[in-house]
Amino acid sequence: MVANERGQLLLVGGIAVAIVVFSTILFAHSLAVTDGITTTGSADTIERTADREASVERDLGQLAAQARGDGLDGFEERYEYALRNYTRTHNRVVASSGGTYLNATLNESASKGTEVNRTGSSSEFKRPNPSGGGNRNDWTVANSVSHIAVFNLTADVVGGSTNTFTVVIRNGPEDMKLSVEPSTSDSGNNVTVDGKTQCHGNGDVTVDLAAGSCTVGSNSSSFDSYHSLNPPYSVEIKNGNKAEGRYQFAAVGTFPSSNYAAPVARVNYPVVPAIDMTYDTPSASYNRTVLVEVDD
Repeated sequence: MVANERGQLLLVGGIAVAIVVFSTILFAHSLAVTDGITTTGSADTIERTADREASVERDLGQLAAQARGDGLDGFEERYEYALRNYTRTHNRVVASSGGTYLNATLNESASKGTEVNRTGSSSEFKRPNPSGGGNRNDWTVANSVSHIAVFNLTADVVGGSTNTFTVVIRNGPEDMKLSVEPSTSDSGNNVTVDGKTQCHGNGDVTVDLAAGSCTVGSNSSSFDSYHSLNPPYSVEIKNGNKAEGRYQFAAVGTFPSSNYAAPVARVNYPVVPAIDMTYDTPSASYNRTVLVEVDD
């Protein structure tokens, strides 16, 4: 009797152990399936999120290009105004669908870029710092340049036809040379690019190197600028004493501190703007700071 009861207890115990083991296997298998479903769902969510963010960032790049236009002055205010309008419109559209709300603001301290600006009184295009080493007429504006937002110059006095005032944008052995010089055939001025005359006329010379355009007096033309070169570039001025005028240059690169002094200061400028992004969904909220590529 005792042996029989002991046998029944062992049988019941064995069944109980089997149930526990079987239940554990089912539970473990259930976790694996749930984890797989969750992972698949997360991947879909991540993909949708990435697509949404890429679309928003493209829009913000287009907004930046429109806000910048052809000049730097007031860009930050115009861009911040455009960002407010964009987020307001975006959130109005998604409000009825329970989508993702957005807030986007310009982060100037995290943005990339430097501006040098001599748009006050006309003067020679010499190196701004008179005490730097070497020839002050030949100097480097910036090197390791990856993006140029604006490069405008105006020459109201043009010197001799030898050793002409020249801007060189260089990438290793390849370069683009733009010269401003007096015409040898009349009293006008020429803008030549890589030895070919692009603009000719009487009066002040205006050049937009980023856009590839020039004007002399009332005559205007366009030319292939540095865009056929691959960055990074160096930007150099040769024979800066052969012309007088004004310039404005903003880029992402290295601006040698020894070349600059008052009244030409190096100041931060958002050539590549940084945007603080906040996304709010029904289930989560997250923040990112992104650098927006601007198609200048």
